[in-house]
Amino acid sequence: MSKEHKSLSSKLLSYCRYSGVSIIVTLNPLWWQVLPWARKEAATEWCSTERTWACGFLGITVRVWIDDGSW
Repeated sequence: MSKEHKSLSSKLLSYCRYSGVSIIVTLNPLWWQVLPWARKEAATEWCSTERTWACGFLGITVRVWIDDGSW
């Protein structure tokens, strides 16, 4: 296996290891947002290269973050 291929597969493995998706369910209807929303969240913690997006509707919020663990 070449060094470039090994480096690429190791980087891909790092992204898979440190990235993720979370689904948040809010049971209290007083906190539900009636209109759908989406936003890109700033990565201010740890001085990392993490990129985070969130979207939601009513009591469901979905967050996706992509990071390579280089922090």
